[in-house]
Amino acid sequence: MVKKAYKSDPSFLENNTEYYIQYFEFIKNESIWNNSGQYWLGKEYGNRAKALLNGNPDIAMVPIKSETYYYNKDTMNIGNQ
Repeated sequence: MVKKAYKSDPSFLENNTEYYIQYFEFIKNESIWNNSGQYWLGKEYGNRAKALLNGNPDIAMVPIKSETYYYNKDTMNIGNQ
């Protein structure tokens, strides 16, 4: 039997299952917003997922203010401008 050359520690998401579920919700929402043409909202959800991967739940769980990222196709503005 061959020994591993390294020993990995469990990641933040493996230790905290509630954040693991939230991580997949962020990934799902990122895909939904990107497929709807709202790339700024998709990018924000992607940033939240990366924050959870890095072990920063305080940054990831701040509410997303979608009105600042939503693209209005009639006025061609992003957000409430």
